[in-house]
Amino acid sequence: MKRVLLIHTDGNTFNNPTLKCVVDLLLENKVQLTIRYPLNLASMPDITELSLLPFGKLYQKVKRIIFDRLCWQWLSYLSVWFEYKFIYDHYDLVIGVDRQGLIEAAFLYKLSKMPFVFFSFEIMFESETSTKFKSSEKEAAKSVKHWFVQDEIRATHLQRENGLNPTIKTIIPLAPSGSSNKNSHRLRDQLGIPLEKKVAIVMGSISAWSMTLEILSSVESWPDDWALIVHDRYGRTEIELEKLGCNINGITAGKVYLSNHACILVDDMSTILAGVSAGLAFYQPDYTSRYTGKNLEFLGLASGKISVFLRHGIPFIMNEIGTYSSLAKQYNFGIVVDEPIDISSALPNFSNPSWGENAKKFYTSNLDFINYRDLIWEKLLEAEKNH
Repeated sequence: MKRVLLIHTDGNTFNNPTLKCVVDLLLENKVQLTIRYPLNLASMPDITELSLLPFGKLYQKVKRIIFDRLCWQWLSYLSVWFEYKFIYDHYDLVIGVDRQGLIEAAFLYKLSKMPFVFFSFEIMFESETSTKFKSSEKEAAKSVKHWFVQDEIRATHLQRENGLNPTIKTIIPLAPSGSSNKNSHRLRDQLGIPLEKKVAIVMGSISAWSMTLEILSSVESWPDDWALIVHDRYGRTEIELEKLGCNINGITAGKVYLSNHACILVDDMSTILAGVSAGLAFYQPDYTSRYTGKNLEFLGLASGKISVFLRHGIPFIMNEIGTYSSLAKQYNFGIVVDEPIDISSALPNFSNPSWGENAKKFYTSNLDFINYRDLIWEKLLEAEKNH
């Protein structure tokens, strides 16, 4: 396998722990990798062995109209034919990520017989979209050589929604690779948080479904020796808070610190998390979009921020979110509460050093990409050869 095309229309490949590890795996095996993606808030690193094929906002809007609104098979096929004819080379394998990546990879297969595999991170449910919207996915799934998903719960729903063959799936939790790096440079120090304060952090998507405003509202009742860092994954914390209607000037001084630091690679989180004592991981499906309904309800092991917390040995507070809530109780790496208002009563419990060790042990044994890399490489080779 010498040449691989990765189609990722979210465009944040290096913010996705699994995809970042897959890219590393391919490059380590001397594969010439090309990534097709839209230009967006996520930065792409400058890697010599990596070829980038970005497209702009206008073309991204056109793609969304074709694939998501109109859902016309012939028009979708025509758009892929155009890229195949004028943009792409020949590849030994195509990796399609999520719905649009799957559909485009399937059309490329029809055009060129280039085999493809499917990585799922977002599940689109027919009950939240439409029969027409799902028909393209189901048709594309008929030709997939192998598919990857985070756990058995999500696999069951994905298989049902897309008509995928269960005998060609591989389970791989959404998580980074290897142990975390120790870092003497700490975000908390850059933000001016006093050394005597313990720090909790809410990070990732600053949104309604991640209950960011509710977490901020809870801070007034926190113990005096605790502070909160709010960290948006793309370094747009203040912008995203204002979008939610948060009064930035009204945030409690000395208790809440806003981070506008952005990481290109998910592996760069050591600066962000150094000196943090507790993570906050709240998920509340709001059913306002196809991404924030059942896709969150059946979260399983598809939380990148939780796996990053565990990698860094940071125990966390969460609401009842299914799989990870049950595991936190079983392996003692976190506390499950009903609502963010309950954070204040949970924080005093975070003086137990064994929780951090439990977090690292669980990550190492169950989540670490290292545990899955040989199997993934084997499945990629099989897909490339058996077409």
